[in-house]
Amino acid sequence: MKKILIVTQNNEEAIIINNFLQKNKYSSYILLDVSELINRVKSEKFDLLIIDLDLIKEYELNLVKFFKEEFTDLKIIVMVRDKIDEAIEIADKNNFYYIQSPINLNELQFILNKIFEKLEKQKIYNLEYFENKFIGKSEKIIKIKNLIKKIAKNDSNILITGETGTGKELVARAIYELSNRSSAAFITVNCAAIPENLLESELFGYKKGAFTGATADKKGLIELADDGTLFLDEIGDLSLNLQAKLLRVIEYKELRSLGEEKLKKVNVRIIAATNQDLKQLIKEKKFREDLFFRLNVIQINIPPLRERKDDIPLLIRFFIEKYNIINKKNIIGIDQKTRCILMHYDYPGNIRELENIIQHAVIFSEDEMIKVEDLPQNIQNLSLFEKLEEHREDTEEDKKTIEDKELNLAEIEKKIILKAFARYGNNHTKVARILGISRSTLWRKIKEYNLQIENE
Repeated sequence: MKKILIVTQNNEEAIIINNFLQKNKYSSYILLDVSELINRVKSEKFDLLIIDLDLIKEYELNLVKFFKEEFTDLKIIVMVRDKIDEAIEIADKNNFYYIQSPINLNELQFILNKIFEKLEKQKIYNLEYFENKFIGKSEKIIKIKNLIKKIAKNDSNILITGETGTGKELVARAIYELSNRSSAAFITVNCAAIPENLLESELFGYKKGAFTGATADKKGLIELADDGTLFLDEIGDLSLNLQAKLLRVIEYKELRSLGEEKLKKVNVRIIAATNQDLKQLIKEKKFREDLFFRLNVIQINIPPLRERKDDIPLLIRFFIEKYNIINKKNIIGIDQKTRCILMHYDYPGNIRELENIIQHAVIFSEDEMIKVEDLPQNIQNLSLFEKLEEHREDTEEDKKTIEDKELNLAEIEKKIILKAFARYGNNHTKVARILGISRSTLWRKIKEYNLQIENE
């Protein structure tokens, strides 16, 4: 429900507008004393401010500048009784709306629709942005995308699990951007990167004089994330002491800064992420079970890249375009041998490693197509045949063949094709896709090598 603050000294007009807004299912509030305006807007999150132009003029237009700079997401409608030209000038200059008084309620409804339609379009843009950034068409990734859309609007805490480099922060940011908290802060904390003695003061803040070097009050990151989202990466590395303090924030929605006697109320959604097995850490008494259950209201597990290889071509294209722009190049793709290597590599570093590989290749490529020699040395040295061998138990005869240094490229290709058919059956389309070649190329190679493959 949209929150609207009405600020006017005309009590009768305020009541008319308030009744109209509540009838149309807005959450509206009246403020007759303008001296409380700034504190009220600071303390509460309003979507829209309806304010009398005469009250703005009392601040000699400094109020306009203040709202424009400090509350960029707050929409404003200026009410004007006379001097309509002045109201138009202020509204145009500061991206506000204006309406004449006495208020025409139909006109007010038209302006409200216009304002909130823009907000809906922004949400649609956020959704499209998320779709473009969170790249993948595999079944597992489509499920995660659908889950993100489903859970983004509620305020439940979320635990994201997955190996290093799978994109846990990207998922957290996507949830934030699609949530009702997207106009507030998104604060990221890497719990493994900050020493414990510093992490406590970073998270909870401190009062002047709380410790040596505390020369001024400082808000903690939790307080800065008030009304927004706090992303705690590598939560498994948080000390037991800080786990207990974080638990209190979650349970009671309050915190105490270092050196502070009073408790402060905070309203924060927490998204935590880890590449560790928290249940195992609980058994080892290194992670609090009660905190785990508080964080694990909804869990999202991101699969490693080796389990979603259908997404590799899309990711390669995305990273080529990205590093083309950065390096002012015009690379159009990768050749078939390079594609085959990249499709069969297991990526222990996941998407982050694939991005590094493509970045390296774009920098070293002197052609329109990335070739094997443009890849990092450790990737160049991979044998395609050996990569297939890792996924299947072989006979001693096969293993002896692998060690044969005299194998030429044709021999390797024949082995790869035969092993792909052995693993995936007589499915030419799937074999071609797995090998990173077209069906016509696959058929040509079958004929070229005189391979005995049954027709589909």
